[in-house]
Amino acid sequence: MKIYLVDKGELKQIDKLVFSTGDVYLIDDEKTIFIWIGSKCSVDEKTSGAAQARKLDQERGGAAKIITVDQNQETAEFLKLIASKGTMKIVEKNIAKTMLKDVMTGDFAGFTEHVNVLYRVSSEEFEDINAMKMIQVPFSKDSLDSEDCFVLDMGTDVYVWQGNACNVKERVKSGQWARQIDADRAGEQNKTICEEGDDAAFLSALSKGEHYKESDAVQLSADSDLEKESEMDKIAASVHKEHEATISDAAPETSESSASSAGPGIPGSSDGLLTIEKMEGRRRCPNCGNENKSLIHESVDKGNIILDYPRMYGKKYKCGECGQEWREK
Repeated sequence: MKIYLVDKGELKQIDKLVFSTGDVYLIDDEKTIFIWIGSKCSVDEKTSGAAQARKLDQERGGAAKIITVDQNQETAEFLKLIASKGTMKIVEKNIAKTMLKDVMTGDFAGFTEHVNVLYRVSSEEFEDINAMKMIQVPFSKDSLDSEDCFVLDMGTDVYVWQGNACNVKERVKSGQWARQIDADRAGEQNKTICEEGDDAAFLSALSKGEHYKESDAVQLSADSDLEKESEMDKIAASVHKEHEATISDAAPETSESSASSAGPGIPGSSDGLLTIEKMEGRRRCPNCGNENKSLIHESVDKGNIILDYPRMYGKKYKCGECGQEWREK
């Protein structure tokens, strides 16, 4: 399957499932060519999209079926085809320009152009969990709805907000998509999952606005197999492992925990992550005793698979004071 953006009357192949409300896209699986039309695109863009679809079909002998799909009117067939390639994001045009720039040419400036985005994750109009999509909504507390989940992309930090009345599908997909945002970027993004009512961290991040930047250190990774690991990357990875080993050695040992203990749901695991019994009352760092909630960061523990399908992971914690990481039984 190939995806094209209709740009100034010409086709530009893209490799990210980012659809702008102001553009037209062709999704070509050879047997069928879908013309996806954003709700804010012009008549000229619609005409160009149809012309390019016919041209693409004629170049192959004219055997393909051409189907027009309006934004918010996507069929189950269309959504399942898109889901086979990844997560569909529908965003405003100015956001799409940043997301779709070519990393290979150096035009993608990464975090310096990043604009914070709030996505709604709702399963109401989708029968199949794998046919769901992420839709950009206004960057405001007023966009939150107890019946849905929301993913807040702040560049270096990714937050998931789960409404009190949201369903399992929405919880699962919002978590998966938050992890995918992390996987698409160089470095490690902090992922925080908040439930409605216990969402001070989420609301605090949202209040900072669309153009707030934590740091200029984050860059998006190039989607290229040509970019191999450099010697400096290998050295950095080696130093990081030594640092983690030092922290683990310094952590207090108890009869119930050790750095090689298996986490819940992973029998025989020896991933080096400290595993302790779940604490009563306020959570605190097992190394330095830090109890400041804002300095204990929660993230997804990909080494602890709780459920294979739908894939669900446990949680792990990192102390903002001493850097100790751990999971709880």
